[in-house]
Amino acid sequence: MSTTRPTGRMQRIAISVATTITTLLLAIYLGISTYAASVLTLPQRDEVVNTPATFGARFEDVRFPARGGDVEIAAWYLPQPVASRAVILVHGKDSSRSTEFEGRFSEFGARLQERGFAVLMIDLRGHGASSDARFSFGLAERRDILGAVDWLMAQGFHAGSIGVLGVSMGAASAIGAAAADPAIGALVADCSYAEIEPLMQRHWNAASGLPDIFLPSTLFMGRFVLGMDLATARPVTEIDDIAPRTVLIIHGDADAFTPVEHGRALAAAAPAAEYWEVPGAGHARSYQVDPQQYVDRVATFFLQHLRLT
Repeated sequence: MSTTRPTGRMQRIAISVATTITTLLLAIYLGISTYAASVLTLPQRDEVVNTPATFGARFEDVRFPARGGDVEIAAWYLPQPVASRAVILVHGKDSSRSTEFEGRFSEFGARLQERGFAVLMIDLRGHGASSDARFSFGLAERRDILGAVDWLMAQGFHAGSIGVLGVSMGAASAIGAAAADPAIGALVADCSYAEIEPLMQRHWNAASGLPDIFLPSTLFMGRFVLGMDLATARPVTEIDDIAPRTVLIIHGDADAFTPVEHGRALAAAAPAAEYWEVPGAGHARSYQVDPQQYVDRVATFFLQHLRLT
């Protein structure tokens, strides 16, 4: 019985077909990843549900450029004529200055104003009424906070007298901003992630509807969509650079989105930080558990650690 061997021509055809199929599959794989990177970095915009006036506070609508001037930031300024200290409030991803804390962020801002602080509540880029932009898990958003610092200093506040409270992605952004600029005298980081990649892995399937195999390629293609590597969003490597300035880390022990281990990791990376673990609080819900205690704890922290000028 004789067998026939493929001719050289047949081998070349087989290699060509295999190469074409592989190239096509790779193109589809990268195309899906690029689309995912493009869609998943678009923030949602919330409608205004409450303003500081809802809670009896006088405020002004202001706008200013992020540091670097690439976007314009919308904000509410709650002036305090006798204040020498100011606090910037920063919401999380897909939220806003109006809707954070389940619509009670303005209430919190008004309570801080009552305690003697001037308050600046900002919409991060791509959120609320600020300029269109993709989000980058704090890598670009920190410049929105630094733009707020610049605006407050132009109003007469001095380096060291400006504090920041950030929530979730706003907290991660604030850690980066404080590490970059010593004008921020003290920081409160509420439910920040320690590093973004494990959190993306945790929520990838639910957020994207794609299998895990697409996450590495989406992160890779995100470098081209955003011009930066999202995996480098690692507040845990930056938080100790804030010292000797003080950080208050707040994290709910019932946080199902950003597990409490992230807060503990941040506290371990910054031994001088204060750490407050709130029993029963879910993600960005520590204020709701006990608003009075939250205001007392945060106001006392800023009074102790922000410079009087």
